Amino acid sequence: MRMWLKSAVRAALLSVVFAAMVIAAAPTLGVEDVPELPKPDGSGDTPEMIVDLVQAAPGTPAAKASQLKLSSLYGKVTLLDMFWSKCPHCEEHAPHIVAIYNQYREKGFGVLGLATDRKEDPTSAKSVKEFVAKAKINYNVGYITNEVVAYYADSRNHGVPQMVLFGADGKMVFREIGWNEAIEKKLKAAIEEQLAKAPATKTPATPAAPVKPGSKASAKPMQQKTKRG
Repeated sequence: MRMWLKSAVRAALLSVVFAAMVIAAAPTLGVEDVPELPKPDGSGDTPEMIVDLVQAAPGTPAAKASQLKLSSLYGKVTLLDMFWSKCPHCEEHAPHIVAIYNQYREKGFGVLGLATDRKEDPTSAKSVKEFVAKAKINYNVGYITNEVVAYYADSRNHGVPQMVLFGADGKMVFREIGWNEAIEKKLKAAIEEQLAKAPATKTPATPAAPVKPGSKASAKPMQQKTKRG
């Protein structure tokens, strides 16, 4: 009982500290503003964000890269899938995301998995790799950053799994936390709607230009709570 109480207090303190960090990093958004991906040419109000890759999808230009620019996803229907490798609900939902990716990838749909685990911790890094292998993930996976959380995660709930979908115009069109059949149905409908609007393409949306090592965004984890939809 005493150990449980200590763990609960520690989790609460970490939550408060993380919330303060996100608030400090968060952009000032108006009521009508819609979050957007960074634009490759540097224009727009969203700054470039870089994530360190855990796994780059085989056969893509990023396969040998260690980092990925979020601006490289602009112009494609893309899902950011935030997860924690120790989250039971994330383990349940990951294979479904893989199936959805495989279903729509040839139509121009891509996924970027974002682990909230600490990349500096060897145990956590190993856990992420095991999560990727177990779910048979075949799209790019990286570590989440404070900037990604500040711009795209639900400001009132940092629970995982958390999915954020962007249309080909780079604008966010869908965000859900948790996983169940109803959420899966809504996600597929949103993907199909955006693909119908997107320019025709025969190549998967996952490939991204490799990023040269040197400029790294910070990679603090999201609050590692989970939510079943």
